[in-house]
Amino acid sequence: MNLNNWQTQLRKGLLDIVILNLLRHSRYHGYDMVQTLREIKGLKMREGNIYAILARLQTDGLVASHSEASQDGPPRKYFKLTKLGQKKLADMNAHWDQIMDSIQNIRKGTYK
Repeated sequence: MNLNNWQTQLRKGLLDIVILNLLRHSRYHGYDMVQTLREIKGLKMREGNIYAILARLQTDGLVASHSEASQDGPPRKYFKLTKLGQKKLADMNAHWDQIMDSIQNIRKGTYK
């Protein structure tokens, strides 16, 4: 097994829940989100991946966006969690917690 490939696939699978949880706390424009996520150990990613995920989450109705004028150049597109996004995220976080508990039990040998 290639550990680097496994790590890459794991990160890809987690980006939705990571982005939604980030938006749960504050609205972001794409560039700020990329910079914030780059600072988190283990979540290295390409900038283009974030924008593709945000577009899909917006199509799914989980995030909404609006543009605001910027003093530094063109308008910035800000993203925020929708009511549906909040509901789906609560479900995702509950499932994540369950998975993490199960994995911890398996690691400890207490899964029976």
